[in-house]
Amino acid sequence: MSRFEGKLLDFYQDNGQLWLFIFITISSLLLRNDLRIYNSTDFLHFLEPWGKFLEQNGGFKGIATLDSDYNAAYLYILAFLTYLPASLLAKIKVVSFIFEYATAIIVMLIIRNIFILNKKSYLPYLGYGLVLFAPTLILNGAVWGQCDIIHTFFIVLSLYLLIKNKYTLSFISFGFALAFKLQAIFFLPVLVLFYIKERKFSGLNFLLIPLTIFVVFLPAWALGKPISDLFSVYFNQIGQYKSLVLNFSNIYSLIPDNYEYFHRSGIFISFAVLIGFYVLLSSTKIKLKPADYISIAMITVIICTFFLPSMHERYMFTADILAVLYFFLVPNQYFVPLLIWFINVNAYYPFLFQFGPIIDFRIMALVYLGLLVFLIMYTFKSKTIPQTSMEAG
Repeated sequence: MSRFEGKLLDFYQDNGQLWLFIFITISSLLLRNDLRIYNSTDFLHFLEPWGKFLEQNGGFKGIATLDSDYNAAYLYILAFLTYLPASLLAKIKVVSFIFEYATAIIVMLIIRNIFILNKKSYLPYLGYGLVLFAPTLILNGAVWGQCDIIHTFFIVLSLYLLIKNKYTLSFISFGFALAFKLQAIFFLPVLVLFYIKERKFSGLNFLLIPLTIFVVFLPAWALGKPISDLFSVYFNQIGQYKSLVLNFSNIYSLIPDNYEYFHRSGIFISFAVLIGFYVLLSSTKIKLKPADYISIAMITVIICTFFLPSMHERYMFTADILAVLYFFLVPNQYFVPLLIWFINVNAYYPFLFQFGPIIDFRIMALVYLGLLVFLIMYTFKSKTIPQTSMEAG
């Protein structure tokens, strides 16, 4: 063997993590490229007409008169895409891909920080791969062309910054998440709990959330969009659907779809369960580790999407990503992320492919309830949140 060959093989063997990263990146890109041609009804009925309207009305200038139930933050992206070549469908999906890979990288960093891993460890790269090949992530972005990954990216980034004790940036990141999607509000209780338990920052940090949203909305206001329209999007989204549940498995799959009769009680029950969960967490004298807030965030999303009325199949999306981190925190509970992913895939199939559901929504609602009860019981079993149990390597 020549000296060159020896050095080449040494480089290969000494950089296994790099080759794994490259393999995961290329293979996941090829998969996404293969699925990118799918047209969803959401794209055909909403995103495509909005894109055409913006293109015909001066790109960014068209935001002022565009009638859309999406927040201004995403409309900036949609307007920017009108200046670029290629089909709107391809461009929208590329935006989702960019945030998917950015989210996977943040997950890598969280895993490395939680377990204090050296650069030779393969665990962060495993997390990177699990995020990019999570079934609902692929269906949501590559197939559906949806943008749920954007607000999820900012939530995961906010978690990472929280763990790194960069509180100002964490709140700003959450402000960006909420500027993109109302469902990001599910993460707010986590920040409140961290404030109560850790006492490491001023409550004034919470003012950064509306301030960030206001700053994000300023360009749209400057372009002529009434400020009332920018904020009314949130209220319109709350009352947009008059069904107890839309194409999803939760508690309302088990009762008649009588929105007027049940939705107020559903909101009350949701707040009661959520407040009870957080009161118990905040009153305990056992100190929570930074990593425990990941589990809390995931359980919070699960509680909200199970009990709140008018939830649909995409609202649990953030839990799909947090479930990857949960797997590393409690690896012997590998069934938790698998169940979360299956609950959502089971809900995606009827809308995307007019197939299924694979398992009846009523049965899956009971599975969902069982999973939630298990997670809450496990949370308080040792009078604390699940502890990190995977060996650092």
